[in-house]
Amino acid sequence: MAEVQGCNIPEDRYYWIEKHVWAKPEGDVVLVGLTDVAQSLAGKIIVVNLKSAGKTLARGKSGGTLESGKWVGSIPTPVAGEVIEVNGAVKANPGLVNEDPYGEGWLLKVKPSNWDEDAKALATGETGVASYREKLEQDGIHCQK
Repeated sequence: MAEVQGCNIPEDRYYWIEKHVWAKPEGDVVLVGLTDVAQSLAGKIIVVNLKSAGKTLARGKSGGTLESGKWVGSIPTPVAGEVIEVNGAVKANPGLVNEDPYGEGWLLKVKPSNWDEDAKALATGETGVASYREKLEQDGIHCQK
């Protein structure tokens, strides 16, 4: 796992850097979540509302909403497809997104409609980490631990 400006950026994820969301293929589904950067910028997350299973999402459309002490907003989806599972644990305990954004704090499982095409628009591996580093330095963003 790379650390950039105090933010954890695992190389095994696909990032939509401008939106601070990640995708991780697991077999025929893709896990979706917020990055460490997003949870740090949001502050203590107090409410997570996610689209329900069975909903079809277009890439870039809202997969749900998030509320923290200083921010309320939608969660853009980095991959198009059908929501097949939502993480009930984060609905019950929204702080999981702050504590473990790449593990227990995942948000959605999506059956992608065209993963190969969506993946081309996302950054991953060493290149993804380098691109994220550039964005964080450019915007002056540091994660608070």
